[in-house]
Amino acid sequence: MNKSSIYTLLVIMTLMVSCGKSEKDYNVEALKVTTETVSAGTTSTGKHYVGKVEEDSSTPVSFTGMGTVTKVCVQEGQFVAKGQLIAEMDPTQSQNALQAAKATLDQALDAQERMKMLHESQSISDIDWVNVQTKVRQAQSSLDMANKALKDCRLTAPCSGIIAGKQMESGMTALPSQPVCTILDISKVKVKVSIPEKEIASFNPQTGKGKGVTITAEALGGKTFRSNYFIRNVEGDVMTHTYEVRFILSNPNGELLPGMVVNVTTEAEDDTPSLTIPVRSVQQSADGRQFVWLAKGGKAHRQPVEIGQACGDRIVVLSGLAEGDKVIVEGYQKVSEDSMIKE
Repeated sequence: MNKSSIYTLLVIMTLMVSCGKSEKDYNVEALKVTTETVSAGTTSTGKHYVGKVEEDSSTPVSFTGMGTVTKVCVQEGQFVAKGQLIAEMDPTQSQNALQAAKATLDQALDAQERMKMLHESQSISDIDWVNVQTKVRQAQSSLDMANKALKDCRLTAPCSGIIAGKQMESGMTALPSQPVCTILDISKVKVKVSIPEKEIASFNPQTGKGKGVTITAEALGGKTFRSNYFIRNVEGDVMTHTYEVRFILSNPNGELLPGMVVNVTTEAEDDTPSLTIPVRSVQQSADGRQFVWLAKGGKAHRQPVEIGQACGDRIVVLSGLAEGDKVIVEGYQKVSEDSMIKE
């Protein structure tokens, strides 16, 4: 074998070794993923809204007359029963008016007794006798009003509830109809929700009863309440195209307070089985279309899907998937079309 043949053989062997090493170096390792087999199941497709708690009624409490407030007996947040003392006003002026009314009545009664004998003896006319009786009735009315004014110096609760919006303190001058405080009745509460106009038909205003709702208060540790009854506004908001619906529910323990934000979920419209997958497995392409990654024959395959209503951490798939498909639910961030994968 000449030198030229030996050199050619060495080159061929070197290339063979090099190619084998390169093929080994560039062998791609399969990516580890977790899959979920698609199957049909019953899902809740109820609507979700955000609501705000309101009191059942709000009653401003005020004096009927003018005077100086001498005592306010309640604090904000305090529960008061019907008839409980709220505040007192200086009664001096009312007491003086009462004494004057009593004196006027005594004078009128005395005059009536004297005139009665003259009338019986026909010494005075019937008109004069009627005038005397009229003055007695006027004096009695003035005494009754003075008694009421003195009684009204003590302001009592017209209903039971929680004190809110306290506006008066001792030493301030109260004016007629100027609120001292406001009493909120929260034995029942209303949960106000804005419903889009395309969904308002589900709430029949004639019966005041519709699909049940579950009300969840995160402020109370996720405690839930149920309600079937509601009040619906007949006029919608022209800007947002929504209607206000107030769900009514009992609140005997006073747990739900005005102003609390709650989550409101309606009952499922139907129980038709549907395909659902985890929300996190749905991706969105640059053109705005949704897709998922499927595991097929050890490789990743991109599959366009049409999605529907979200149900917690899962979402309904309307088209694009079939029962038995394996959707990649973990590790999908690393794959691309035809990537080698292992489950």
